[in-house]
Amino acid sequence: MKTIILLLDGVGDRTFAELGGKTPLEYARTPKLDAICKRAETGIMVPWRQGVPLGTEMAHFILFGYNPDKYPGRTVIDAQGEGLIIEKGRVYMRTSWAWTEKLDGGFMLRDRFTQELSKDEAMELSRALPKEFEGCSFEWVFSYDSHGFLVVEGEGLSSMISDADPFYKDQHVMKIEPFETDDERAVRTAGIMNRYLLECSRRLYAHEINARRMAAGMQPANFLMIKWAAEHSVLTPFHVQNGMRGAVLGQSRLMRGLAQLLGMDYIKYDTLENAIETAIEGDWDFVHMHTKAPDEAAHTKNPFNKVKAIEDIDNRIGKLVEGLEDTLLIVTGDHSTPSGGALIHSGEPVPIMFIGEGLRVDDVETFGERSCAKGSIRMNGTDLIPMILNMTDRAKLCHLRSGPRDILYTPQQVNKLEAE
Repeated sequence: MKTIILLLDGVGDRTFAELGGKTPLEYARTPKLDAICKRAETGIMVPWRQGVPLGTEMAHFILFGYNPDKYPGRTVIDAQGEGLIIEKGRVYMRTSWAWTEKLDGGFMLRDRFTQELSKDEAMELSRALPKEFEGCSFEWVFSYDSHGFLVVEGEGLSSMISDADPFYKDQHVMKIEPFETDDERAVRTAGIMNRYLLECSRRLYAHEINARRMAAGMQPANFLMIKWAAEHSVLTPFHVQNGMRGAVLGQSRLMRGLAQLLGMDYIKYDTLENAIETAIEGDWDFVHMHTKAPDEAAHTKNPFNKVKAIEDIDNRIGKLVEGLEDTLLIVTGDHSTPSGGALIHSGEPVPIMFIGEGLRVDDVETFGERSCAKGSIRMNGTDLIPMILNMTDRAKLCHLRSGPRDILYTPQQVNKLEAE
């Protein structure tokens, strides 16, 4: 039996007075999602821990059956998605050209992403950065707009350091510190990076590009902001971890990078209708269709934009309403993204529904946060893969030792004892 997941990124939300006290999902007109819901076993899913907001990459890492303690870091995922080769012995960081002002003995962040910065300007600014510093080599790599990567190579470095980026404007750039460790390598790396950023700021504050931009009334790109330090790591491929050949259908560098990291196929789709056709016709055991539309709409902080995004998705999923033969269909979100307030993502549970042969269909008839809370399922993101294996008759009795690794699935092939 094949598993197809329709993942509505950031679909969960909070209630809003302008929506009559409903969430965007509850307010939206979704006849197709509701038709699917009438044939489903429903419930709510806590992406990881109650009240803890997750980013898309961490949420998916967990949903794909991996221990969050093994999470390799967002930068490695992003870098792979953009074609960088991740090598041992290097530390990779996400960067942005930021606008800061010197204030109260620090650097006050005015904008994390300098507006209207061209690629040519970014490349010219990067040439002013130190290439060698305190025995380490530094390489800046362009990504898009104000975004980039910093690759650091040297002896005794560690990725276990905190971020300089406070993530919110009108806060000071943060001092980099060892993160959850007293390891000497982390202490050394944090010190080097603090001094490196100060040297970068001295050069950027005096750079002629920033002088021209300020004279023209534009934001200066006078600080190289860094975050999300990460290193090369080896993860068990998805098909070995979960006993299923997996594919991700998406439209983002992030999802491409995550698929590559986990040894899954990645297919970029043009329309959601095309993605559904590919998922149905493709020869995979596990197909994950990802749409970022609800999340992107929520980030505008206008709940009506999210309503429109959800209704547009509903208009495109007619083939899923018809029912799929020998298929487990799952519709859910990876996290909640509030359409109002200060949070980027929030920690509320998300609705989930399972449609397939033999499932215990409940009485829920509409797909929403509070309606699905009346369903039969209470689960965490870590439960998704075990539930899929169970619902598709792949699950292994938990006490069996079917080979050298503790696995959740019944292996299709075993290491046989050869006869003499």
